[in-house]
Amino acid sequence: MKLKNVTALIIIMGFMMLLSGCVSPPVEESAEVINLDRKIAQEFDAHIGENNFYDASISFIEFSACCDGEKKDEMLRELTDLLRVKIDEKRDANDKLWMITAIYSYVNLVDGVVPDDQVAEFKEELNDNLQDFISTELSDKGDLEKASWLIYLSNFFYYDPLPYKLLAEIFIERNNPLLASKYAASFSEIVKKKDLSGYDEEIDELNLQVSGLINKMEQEKGIYETAIENTIKSSVKIIVDKGIKTVNRIGRPDQVLGTGIVIDGNGYIITNYHIIESSVDPKYEGYSKIFVIPGKDDNVRFTARIVGYDPIYDLALIKIENKMESFIRFGDSSAIRQGEKVLAIGNPVGLTNTVTSGVVSSLDRPFLQIGNIIQIDAALNPGNSGGALINDNGYLVGIAFAGLVSFENLNFAIPSNLLLSQLFRLYQGGEVERSWAGLAVEKQGEDLIIDYVVPEGPGWPSRLSKGDVIQAVNQKTVHEINDIQALLSYFSSPIIVNLTVRKDDKIESKSILLKKRPATPSIYIYNHDAHENIITPLFGIVVTRMDPPRKKSYLVSRIIAGSVANNVGITEGDLIKMKTVKYDEENRYFYLPIELKSKRFGYIKKSMVLYSTADTNIFI
Repeated sequence: MKLKNVTALIIIMGFMMLLSGCVSPPVEESAEVINLDRKIAQEFDAHIGENNFYDASISFIEFSACCDGEKKDEMLRELTDLLRVKIDEKRDANDKLWMITAIYSYVNLVDGVVPDDQVAEFKEELNDNLQDFISTELSDKGDLEKASWLIYLSNFFYYDPLPYKLLAEIFIERNNPLLASKYAASFSEIVKKKDLSGYDEEIDELNLQVSGLINKMEQEKGIYETAIENTIKSSVKIIVDKGIKTVNRIGRPDQVLGTGIVIDGNGYIITNYHIIESSVDPKYEGYSKIFVIPGKDDNVRFTARIVGYDPIYDLALIKIENKMESFIRFGDSSAIRQGEKVLAIGNPVGLTNTVTSGVVSSLDRPFLQIGNIIQIDAALNPGNSGGALINDNGYLVGIAFAGLVSFENLNFAIPSNLLLSQLFRLYQGGEVERSWAGLAVEKQGEDLIIDYVVPEGPGWPSRLSKGDVIQAVNQKTVHEINDIQALLSYFSSPIIVNLTVRKDDKIESKSILLKKRPATPSIYIYNHDAHENIITPLFGIVVTRMDPPRKKSYLVSRIIAGSVANNVGITEGDLIKMKTVKYDEENRYFYLPIELKSKRFGYIKKSMVLYSTADTNIFI
């Protein structure tokens, strides 16, 4: 995925931390409180009558944020009864995931509100459902798909270390001492942290197996060379045939070249979404067929079908109906360090199994809407996308996916941990969906501050507001925007989570029902909110209306550090007259023409246009 010019780099790498605020005013008059009380209660009763657990939960969250009293207790009892009814229905339908998600949501909703023994009862039921799901639904999964599921399900366990034990066993079986050791250590750590008894023998057995595996690997010679050979054996060339393209009346083959990695002997291959995009893009109306070439002979090719795809993380899982060997050994991308040597293996411009070397330049580039990626200086060219990035111990640490045309050896890779965590979603099929809280956040010093609340979004009923500081998600402390994104977007919606926030110097717990994340949150708010509100998350400008009011004229009350506005020199106290925010769909950026009267220029009027990428990464 090559970006066309320097502007793309500036937009994506420089203007990611842009935020805003838009919340409903507090209800102050007692009459308004009574009316709101009745309105929410009526909505709650309607949802209970419809047997809609999650919509009833939203009403309960909204009521709890504004009101109190006997009605709240009554609503909680009715919600609990409804959950029991729904659990029985879903048990009969064998919908184990719904039960897991709903019970987890209920615990997050009522923890600290109802007696501890009632919460403990539901936690125990949740644990039983999780164990049942693992033993029945994951028994026939491939080991990497199963590992990905276990990583996801570990978020739902309150005290059982089972997922980590099973993960350690999977990677022992795969002769992977790195991840086997990592998950065996996690298993032991949770047992000790929660002071659990009866696990000593299991811990000793796991540690013994891991030690034996490490000793075995250390005695093998030529591990690095073998790892390169194995990665090459597991790499395939991908060609997407898009028919014939006519240029100047001359017909030429229209193809997309890429690389894939065989991750499962049943023919499952991981690659980049942008390589196979034409085969799933509803806007594309032309011919598109995917072929996999497993060796150097381009005449030997297999037709592939798309299993699942993820536009946000640029990942896709495809499958051919042929058995293939997989020798890939997943690494721990969180353990790699800046300056570490890496090798990229792919098919640049169609040259099969080309190996290039380089080092890790950076580990925290906010290149995507969610999370950070790895920057490398290994030479990559069209055709390398989807190829393996391995470290000097032969472990897969990333998937090559992007470079900048005008900058030699400035390339990027998707971390292997991110791939492994998302793999189960790709196996589920179709486009990967994520959750969000409908908030935009900025980091100011050590604080993660809410600067924008999507109108009628998931955070709206909880009365989260501009200026609230997010400290934890489900009791897990967060330090970066990426931490919040990783925890919230990972869940399937609908699901209820808890945010610990500091509001007016008071620590509060806020329950939020997460909903499906839009494909591009910035475009969503562009279509659903007033432009004077969205200029904060898009361009980093916080404004107040002039007094007396002037048409489209505003006083700049604050500028977000590192934002577009900050970079062009707009400062607090400046006067701006805005035109309408526009969106360039082809190039995926917003632009805002303004007239600026700045203190720096003696309030002489200047005209300028602000630009911001649609793929900003400040939404959670």
